[in-house]
Amino acid sequence: MNTPLLVIFDASALVHRAFHAFKYSRQLTVSKTGEVTSAVFGFTNILLKVLADLKPDYYAIAFDRKGPTFRHELSDKYKAHRPETAPELIAQLGRVRQMVEAFDIPIFEQQGYEADDLIGTLAGCAVRAGTRVIIVTGDADAMQLVNDDIKVLYPKPGGTFSDTRLFDAEAVNEKFGVPPSLVAAYKALVGDTSDNIKGVPGIGQKTAVRLLNDYDGIDAIYENIELIRPEKLRETLRREESAARQSLTLSTIVTDLPVDFKLEQCHAGRFNREKVVPLLRELEFTSLINRLPQPPSASASAEVPSVLPPPEIDCRYQLVDTPEQLAALAARLTEAGRFALDTETTGLDTMTAELVGLSVAPATGEGYYLPVGHLEAVGRQWLISELSTALDPVLADPNIKKIAHNAKYDLQILRRAGFTVAGLDFDTMLAAHLLGEKSLSLKGLAFSRLGVEMTPITALIGEGKRQICISRCDLKETADYACADADMTFRLYELLAPELERENQSRLFHEVEMPLVPVIMDMESAGITLDTGLLKGMSGRLAAQLEKIETGIYELAGHPFNIASPKQLGAVLFDELHLPTGRKTHTGYCTDAAVLDELKDQHEIVRLILEYRTLAKLKSTYVDTLPVMVAAEDGRLHTSFNQARTATGRLSSSEPNLQNIPVRGELGREIRRAFTAPPGHLLLAADYSQIDLRALAHLSGDRELINAFQNDDDIHTATAMRLYGLPQAEITPDMRRFAKTVNFGVIYGMSGYGLEQATELTREESTRFITTYFERYPGVRAYLDATKGQARARGYVETILGRRRYIPDINAANRQVREAAERMAINMPVQGTSADIIKVAMLDVRREMARQKLQSRLLLQVHDELIFEVPQQEMFFMSELAPRLMAEAVKLDVPLKVDLKYGANWGEME
Repeated sequence: MNTPLLVIFDASALVHRAFHAFKYSRQLTVSKTGEVTSAVFGFTNILLKVLADLKPDYYAIAFDRKGPTFRHELSDKYKAHRPETAPELIAQLGRVRQMVEAFDIPIFEQQGYEADDLIGTLAGCAVRAGTRVIIVTGDADAMQLVNDDIKVLYPKPGGTFSDTRLFDAEAVNEKFGVPPSLVAAYKALVGDTSDNIKGVPGIGQKTAVRLLNDYDGIDAIYENIELIRPEKLRETLRREESAARQSLTLSTIVTDLPVDFKLEQCHAGRFNREKVVPLLRELEFTSLINRLPQPPSASASAEVPSVLPPPEIDCRYQLVDTPEQLAALAARLTEAGRFALDTETTGLDTMTAELVGLSVAPATGEGYYLPVGHLEAVGRQWLISELSTALDPVLADPNIKKIAHNAKYDLQILRRAGFTVAGLDFDTMLAAHLLGEKSLSLKGLAFSRLGVEMTPITALIGEGKRQICISRCDLKETADYACADADMTFRLYELLAPELERENQSRLFHEVEMPLVPVIMDMESAGITLDTGLLKGMSGRLAAQLEKIETGIYELAGHPFNIASPKQLGAVLFDELHLPTGRKTHTGYCTDAAVLDELKDQHEIVRLILEYRTLAKLKSTYVDTLPVMVAAEDGRLHTSFNQARTATGRLSSSEPNLQNIPVRGELGREIRRAFTAPPGHLLLAADYSQIDLRALAHLSGDRELINAFQNDDDIHTATAMRLYGLPQAEITPDMRRFAKTVNFGVIYGMSGYGLEQATELTREESTRFITTYFERYPGVRAYLDATKGQARARGYVETILGRRRYIPDINAANRQVREAAERMAINMPVQGTSADIIKVAMLDVRREMARQKLQSRLLLQVHDELIFEVPQQEMFFMSELAPRLMAEAVKLDVPLKVDLKYGANWGEME
């Protein structure tokens, strides 16, 4: 029989480690209130990981109490050097305790003692009660408690609790050079800077280890003081005896405190799910919900929470498998006038996934499932033709409103299956994005906004190697799962639609985001022609170049090694070639691009390594990968455009990312030449000129900036003239480039320090130029200050169409976090306005193309550019239509300017 396990958590150590993990990065916050939750999230993450990995039978947690301990009374220097606890951490401690109480973990704390003392006492009590103990902590002091029955789970050097080591006695000896029983004595000799324990001056780690291995502890050392050699060491020990003994007392964990410990009260898994789930929801820790352990009372079959909503809602989910039911459903949907729909498919790629089933929900709690592709189902499977006959009049009726979550995906699947869907009215994912929700998944929103825990898909299809396709899942289980998806989508619609109105987002949603969905669908379906032969030839040439560079690197290093391995590369550069070391990580030397760029003039090998990396990335990311992504159906490359992925509202591209195809250099141009127009067609690119700066001019109302654009001046030359105080004839290309850096830097909240990093100027020169810029463009300075003020007052900033970005960190106590939030506040209205303009332009251009019945197609949106595939006979017409409508998309105080390029391929446009 296995000995039961008690896990003891060191609350203070874990919370502090979690807090410092986020200290210099973007803090986690509750989206609307701005409450900082990073430490709470980190602590809860550790808690759930330990429970999942160790599966303890019992658990307990020890907290430090505020106020001095007996150690402070013994030494007024004990921990005296530590700064006051950061206010943003203090504010989270109550939430941590709330989380612990929700999990029903017994809390132990005692005035005058530290959590370590409670842990040492509890561990001894538990062992005497017949359990094994694992202490979970980030404090190495606990190593002294290790024995045959007690171990310590501790993060690896520089690591987090995703990378831990379980310390037994052998591991402790390996770490300190002494057994656990002598760890306190070791600290008494060498001291401990973290606790401000003095130790014995002049005694280092090696000497302490030798002494303790010769004499078993501090008492034994002083009992044998005459035997200590050399004499200088002996005299130091004599002189510092009181310090050594005091340090030993300070370092030793108390293990005999009076505690009310009852093992049966520490049973793990008795947490109150009804307390934990709402708390996770309130803190927006949606990603943690599926990691909650099941309480022991759960039945063996209850692997996941029920899909069913709270009991007060009557839920009616039906598997539709008779002609009579199908006819009745068509009538019900027509009568309702609107319904939510969701698809179950064989995969996530809309170009290859097959429809397995369709679910619809015409009202809250009412759902219907229509199976079409279940391979092993017992029961009726509908033919597409049967469903088309019954449902096409409903699906194709624009007056019957359709609601979906990530509608673009569902409509693409239904289109490929042969259905025509009109009347798309509401996408709950896009609505949630506009409202500033962090989690945009259906299940995440159902949890955070509706308080409903939905079944994860893995409960049906499994995980890892055992995962199956949903087409092989139980039909009844799939029907309930799919109906819940449609039902929750309908409920979210009822919740979010009025919220869009209240937050003044409804117009942006209905006039821009929703009409854009079918436009993007058409762009994704169109794809773009790719010259795979060109890329294949390029791949061969790059392989030869890489082999040649590799040989050169090996010759300079003196031996072969894995160039892609940071560890091996670091050893070559810094241990063997003795180049100046840069930053270090917990795994060794840092060899990232920034470090190597600083070293490129130090040794020829660095230049070759940088060249090798550049070519290898181009080859693997584009040259070799893009051809295998060409669709077999039409021989074209199809990307996915994402409307709800960026905070500024810009579209992003993925699988593959066609917005990130290299622009500069001959290799970049060669890759772009592989994107071609089919015979009889040309590619036409319509690119907004300096749209971000034009948006800034409009938003700031700065008269000088507006005049420059209204006069069609070169804005960078105009800024250079103002910065340098020179006439246009005396502005050099370098001056113009510098002015360009400042112009765009201002949009990103660039300071004097930022300009110094981007140029070769000193800090003083950079600061002076930034000051001069704002003197010349005072409207910009006033606008930036007003924007930051708005963000502080309202918690968000807006574009000219009212798109919001919520910035809760704008009032953070941490200066670095706050300044990063201020830069976001400055940047978003400008970039977001640019995003709004190009979206409106896409709608206007596509609408006119459809009205004129043109054969031209919009293929891509890349940053500020629209790329069309145009039959040659339509080129003249499109060359007039596209720039005209793009320039008229949104009315600004400055003109919108559009540049045109065209050519047989993307790389040779003129």
